[in-house]
Amino acid sequence: MFPPRPQVFVNFRGKELRNGFVSHVVKALKDVRINVFIDSLERRGVETLEHLLKRIDESEMALAIFSDRYTESEWCLDELVRMYDRMKEGKLVVIPVFYRVSTDDVKNFRGEFGRQFTNTVRRKFGTIEAPAAQRWMIAVTSIASMTGLTSEVHSIDSKLVEKIVEASKRQLGHFSSACLTIYAEVFVECVVALAVFMVRCYMNPKMKLGDPGLFNFTNFLLYFVIRKSLLWCMS
Repeated sequence: MFPPRPQVFVNFRGKELRNGFVSHVVKALKDVRINVFIDSLERRGVETLEHLLKRIDESEMALAIFSDRYTESEWCLDELVRMYDRMKEGKLVVIPVFYRVSTDDVKNFRGEFGRQFTNTVRRKFGTIEAPAAQRWMIAVTSIASMTGLTSEVHSIDSKLVEKIVEASKRQLGHFSSACLTIYAEVFVECVVALAVFMVRCYMNPKMKLGDPGLFNFTNFLLYFVIRKSLLWCMS
């Protein structure tokens, strides 16, 4: 039983991004065997916000792709709040990506990004003082203040995509190390069990293939493999 590959949740806004820049990001990540989730991969009309939030909970990493129109989407902002909460708990790595939008405009809610945010807050809550609106602001400013990737530095889309893939591989590197550690532990325990069994066979030459001791040994190895796999899934 092998654990699933780590999942990257892509948080973004806009059909033009979905069919353009984001599609290139998704393809590039898949090309290096990184499992990616975007909402278009679900059946349209079936997914709910809670379903998307659950996908975030299942992910190892998330990309927050900020753009001018990002804040016109309530769902994008709600997803970002969940990403921020999971990040604070140490259960999610978040990489901010600033696609053709200034990092200062995002952090300070200026320009088109700020105007769209104001319109969304008024439409949804009526006032910026609403607790949920404050959570949106905290999530945006906190994640946007982190070290990320931006079109201001990598103005060519293909170069920005390349940097996103490199950063994702670095951040997910700990996953591969954890897998190797788990299976190394299983291997060592199996070797120890085999050594114990061989000593028992040496001490008791009459033990045959159908003896209960051999059956118990096989069960012993199977138990450890299943136990380690379950522990990994629950961690």
